[in-house]
Amino acid sequence: MTLGDPVQIRFAGTGGQGVMLAGVLVAEAGMHDGLHVVSTQSYGPEARLGAAKSEVILSRHEIVLPEVRVPDVTVCLSSDAYRKHGRPLAAGGLRIVDERAIPPGEESTPDTVVLPLLATARDLGPGGELSANVVALGAFVALSGAVTETSLRRALRSRVKPALLEQNERAFAAGLALAAGMRTLASQP
Repeated sequence: MTLGDPVQIRFAGTGGQGVMLAGVLVAEAGMHDGLHVVSTQSYGPEARLGAAKSEVILSRHEIVLPEVRVPDVTVCLSSDAYRKHGRPLAAGGLRIVDERAIPPGEESTPDTVVLPLLATARDLGPGGELSANVVALGAFVALSGAVTETSLRRALRSRVKPALLEQNERAFAAGLALAAGMRTLASQP
């Protein structure tokens, strides 16, 4: 995928799914890649139960308007977040949605990729569901190219507690593999 400049990114989920950390990791990865970065977080009064979002703007140039208006990339981990923050999407943009978050009747389209993000995280073992945000980051990096894999891994090592680092590195690799599977399916006749 070829994204313009700046790139507006939105991570959305239910409070407690780690969308705030996802935004922080992408922002830090963008800085490691030498980009200008703006990062904001927002959640409703429900905090751990309501829809939450984290937004990041990445640019090779100074960022004049530090507000995501129409995201180029949106990642949604829950149905509530999809309903509240999943739209709009910039023309030619990318929406990555957990398979359980997509409303009935909506399927993968050229701009929407539906992946088993939460199921993949759970398959990583006990406590794996807590790293669904990092599985989503692996898919995000592989499908969008907004930041490099190297810089995101560096941000993980910087921001994740040492006791949780191995699990999160496996989650990131699982997300990369999910996206690689999508690219393989897309290239088949």
